[in-house]
Amino acid sequence: MEGWDPNTKSTLTQIPLLTTKAGPRDGAAWTQRLKEEYKALIAYTQMNKSNDNDWFRISAANPEGTRWTGKCWYVHNLLKYEFDLQFDIPVTYPATAPELELPELDGKTQKMYRGGKICLTVHFKPLWAKNWYAEFKVSFLFS
Repeated sequence: MEGWDPNTKSTLTQIPLLTTKAGPRDGAAWTQRLKEEYKALIAYTQMNKSNDNDWFRISAANPEGTRWTGKCWYVHNLLKYEFDLQFDIPVTYPATAPELELPELDGKTQKMYRGGKICLTVHFKPLWAKNWYAEFKVSFLFS
């Protein structure tokens, strides 16, 4: 967590650790990993609500927990902008980060491409590659 601001560090210390290193191909271990993901996601969402910083809702869209859908939003000048959010968990997860998609923003900015996927190369992928194997908090955090 070196180089992170104190607020981010404080947030991460309040989220349950993910300890099971498993992906969709790993059977019972993947089920355990999903349970950990849900616990961390619930803790993070509750913390955001209590801090009046609620900005997304997601849930698994299939029984395997490999497809996720939901909404994310941003309020600017008292206007709420809401977007569909979707992603698939790659078979090589957690070594490979999911590609987050906001379909309504497809092609709207340089950071969006192919169906509204967020370009994570510069900011997110290096961090994921550095930390996926270490103890980390929530796999789905993004900012």
